[in-house]
Amino acid sequence: MRSTLSSRDPGSSGAGTTPATGEPARATAAHRQRWAVDTMAVAPDDQVLEIGCGRGAAVFMVASRLTTGRIVAIDRAATMVRLATQRNLSHISAGRAEIRCAGFESVDLPASRFTTIFAVNVSLFWLGDATQQIARMRSLLAPGGRLHVFGERPTAAHATANLTATQLLLESHGFATTTSSATRGQRRVLTCVTGTPIR
Repeated sequence: MRSTLSSRDPGSSGAGTTPATGEPARATAAHRQRWAVDTMAVAPDDQVLEIGCGRGAAVFMVASRLTTGRIVAIDRAATMVRLATQRNLSHISAGRAEIRCAGFESVDLPASRFTTIFAVNVSLFWLGDATQQIARMRSLLAPGGRLHVFGERPTAAHATANLTATQLLLESHGFATTTSSATRGQRRVLTCVTGTPIR
């Protein structure tokens, strides 16, 4: 299934776009992460996995919405993990977040655990052969869980190409997909392909 939803500038004010109180200043400017977290509509009890967490802005936003839920975030770069950990110390201490320095291919994660898996601007979805990674993501999703692949592109043409390629990739691995997009400023286009495994 394919559908396309368009939304307004994620940098504008409105419901669902106000950062959590106490969130670091850099995170308040992370428009694509904020749009991603809003698009996923994270629930308080969700079990979330982020692939490629960078400086941890999305981790902070997701964890701020969790009560009994938890986010596990991974990144290959030790520097990014250190920065993400510093940003999210309160959530880590509260048990809402865990940040690991690891590649997705090798990290030890429980099967059928996550209600939400997401990645923002992670190249494995549109560069090279991602067959093994996509198959593993399916195995990590809990029944009814969803995979969200977010991207940001400089033009509408690039965004359309990215959406199409990601949809085809997920559908070829047994996901039903929907898409959404938003324009940031005058040029940047934010995109999301959401995949639900067809069981």
